[in-house]
Amino acid sequence: MCNLKNKVVIITGASQGFGKALAKSFVNEDSTVVINSHELDSLKDAAAELGCDYFLADVTSIDEVQKLGRYVFDKYHRIDIWINNAAIQIAPTLVEDVNIKKLHRLFDINFFGYFYGCQVALSYMKRNNDGLIININSTAGLEGKPEISAYSSSKFAIKGLTESIRKELRESPLQVFGIFPGGMKTDIYKEKYPADLNEYMEVDYVVKKVIDNLKSNKPEIDLVIKRPVKK
Repeated sequence: MCNLKNKVVIITGASQGFGKALAKSFVNEDSTVVINSHELDSLKDAAAELGCDYFLADVTSIDEVQKLGRYVFDKYHRIDIWINNAAIQIAPTLVEDVNIKKLHRLFDINFFGYFYGCQVALSYMKRNNDGLIININSTAGLEGKPEISAYSSSKFAIKGLTESIRKELRESPLQVFGIFPGGMKTDIYKEKYPADLNEYMEVDYVVKKVIDNLKSNKPEIDLVIKRPVKK
């Protein structure tokens, strides 16, 4: 993609954390950014701070995700990049002890939110025969890990979704990227912060990797970002 200037970018779950930091970098690249969240106050505050547009929508509702896409397309007449980022985590739990209500809520956001986002993004991108979907995944979507069966399963599901859409678009100029970061210092762990959180990656480090990849001449369609090796 190389040049991100004037690209119309939607980022879900971007009122805080990684999504907000990613939005800031796109704004710095002179992209036209629309951030999304289901919490109005934090969304408005983030948009004012970043100097970007915003739209209130709950990604667990297909109707609201459709309204998000319609708002952006009607206003800017295209959607160049749609980034599915909104996600939650639940406290590490043995699989037999996972709370079922929390499990369904996690999949509503982590998987169905991404599925809806892909559906809506494609419906608009195909009109202009151009566009890029980026699904923010996790290294937990590459390898199962103990006590995070719910989260890891949702991320494996996103990997399957990403690869399936990519094959559907094989003859199309539209693209789908997967981003697989390791642990980052964010509030996604707010139910229970890992004991080694201080060893996790800084959000800005991961954001720079994502932006640099998009600006490269040959971007990786599946970008795995691991903690830098300490010398």
